[in-house]
Amino acid sequence: MNWLYYLLEANLYLCVFYAGYCLFLNKETHYTLNRIYLLLSCVISFVLPVVQIGWLKPVETATKTIVIIPQTAYQTTVQKLTVQPTLTFNDILVYAYILGTIVLTTVLFIRLYQLVKLTKATKTLVNDKYKLINIEGSNTAFSFFNYLFIGTKTQANNIIIRHELVHIRQKHSVDIVFLELIKIINWFNPLVYLLQISLKTIHEYIADEQTAAQESDALSYSSFLVSNAYGLNGSPLAHSFFNYNLLKKRIIMLNQKRSGKLARLKYLVAVPICAGLLCASTLVFSKTYGFFDLMPQPEIANKKLAGTHTAPADTVKVDPVRIKKADVTAKGFKYEETGYLVNKKIDFRVIITEKNGEQKEYYKSKATPEELATLKTKYGYTFPKMLIYPKLPPPPPAPPANSKKPKVIDVKLPPPPPPANPEKIKKAPKVIEGAPVTPKAPTPAVAERVPPPPPPADPFQTLYMYIAKHTRYPSKARENHISGKVTLNFNIINGKISEVALVEGVDQDIDNEILRVVNNFDGDLSIKSGHYNLPVSMALLSDNENYYTPVPSKQYDQAMASTKASTTLREVIVVGYPAKENK
Repeated sequence: MNWLYYLLEANLYLCVFYAGYCLFLNKETHYTLNRIYLLLSCVISFVLPVVQIGWLKPVETATKTIVIIPQTAYQTTVQKLTVQPTLTFNDILVYAYILGTIVLTTVLFIRLYQLVKLTKATKTLVNDKYKLINIEGSNTAFSFFNYLFIGTKTQANNIIIRHELVHIRQKHSVDIVFLELIKIINWFNPLVYLLQISLKTIHEYIADEQTAAQESDALSYSSFLVSNAYGLNGSPLAHSFFNYNLLKKRIIMLNQKRSGKLARLKYLVAVPICAGLLCASTLVFSKTYGFFDLMPQPEIANKKLAGTHTAPADTVKVDPVRIKKADVTAKGFKYEETGYLVNKKIDFRVIITEKNGEQKEYYKSKATPEELATLKTKYGYTFPKMLIYPKLPPPPPAPPANSKKPKVIDVKLPPPPPPANPEKIKKAPKVIEGAPVTPKAPTPAVAERVPPPPPPADPFQTLYMYIAKHTRYPSKARENHISGKVTLNFNIINGKISEVALVEGVDQDIDNEILRVVNNFDGDLSIKSGHYNLPVSMALLSDNENYYTPVPSKQYDQAMASTKASTTLREVIVVGYPAKENK
């Protein structure tokens, strides 16, 4: 639903621009500038939502995400079965928007078709610039692009033609078609219709001003407008000379005192409006469609604002002096892993402790493919990726030259066959003397250990990584030391997530953040359709590396009652650091 959020944000900006026009520019007689303002406001309103200023974004406390993989890939839980609605609220919004768009598009094509039919009538080419079409027995006058339609019963044709020629020369019909397209996209916004009326009114002001300049005075032209106020209107897409609703405004603006040059400074109001909306696009709206960053935030500025080195998301906090890790492999072997910086390149050393206490040492940069395969198959260990760490200590001194190289592949030969039973030994047959035959030495059999096939890829891995990357610990929750587990339930149809519901919650801000991230996920999951439960734990880590006590989860009976038989996925844990108290 990102496109819907983008559309709503663009319409909000369009309303702000139009409000600025009504407050500051509506009464000015700089009609051309008013026309430019209204047209540009439609374009800028759709550009601002995808632009942001990264320099204004607040520096967030680093978080690390740990995906806990249980022994069993999935755990199926059966909950209360109820019939779920096939049509959701989001579906209703989408269908309503599409229906409105189709209706207005159909109306536009019908009006264009009616104008095309009128152009088939008798027409006269005047000055190679426009085509004059006479409508028999009608009292109307309007223009559309280079076509001027005028009725045979219309009086004072010359004045009306001069008026409509202004519309033709200044391409006012292009503005009307452009506003029709904007209206189709934003048909639900009532201010779009008012903006279209304002633009048509400005077109009439421009045509009246230039036509009255060719007459004796503005008063006589005003009298002509009053005497010809009851003609027939033309097509809504065209500029009709006879418009009774605009007659009063046209006469008032025609006789109004012209705005001075200093009044043009009012149009600078568009600058603070654009700046304010651009800041709102960055700070107020949380979105994923901000594609253009005008002022990205430099790393140095981030460090100065944060006061300390901020580790990027999805990484583990690293000691800047020494990187060392001791743990047990998946197959129960103790190991000690250390990272080093050699010629500005990262290298890793691991010491594996055998069951009998013997230690074997391996370096990632020097390990052969056979050694890497042995580490994985025999010991269950894999070197970490070459991440860019801070300052690392130099490597330890190399072992002496006479030291024995650790064995990499331990190949056990099959035991010798057992001795034959002497009771069953038969007498040796007679041997025919001849040339001695040299027996061939038996070739020892070498047992090759084939590594097991890799485990199948988790189809939900992209979802886990998306949650890890986009989840942000709410500031209020960090200030109040709130943590706990949130459980969501959603339905997967054709690889897409829908009907996201909250089963267990902790805090309103935390619940809304998890719901926001999962609802924004738009990837394809290669998994069969069905209902799934996703547990997400939010944990806070104190300065002494201890976790704060989580808040008990709140059960949502209504959400649980509406779920079907669900499959529980792996748990995702987002770890953050509490906000520092101001002293």
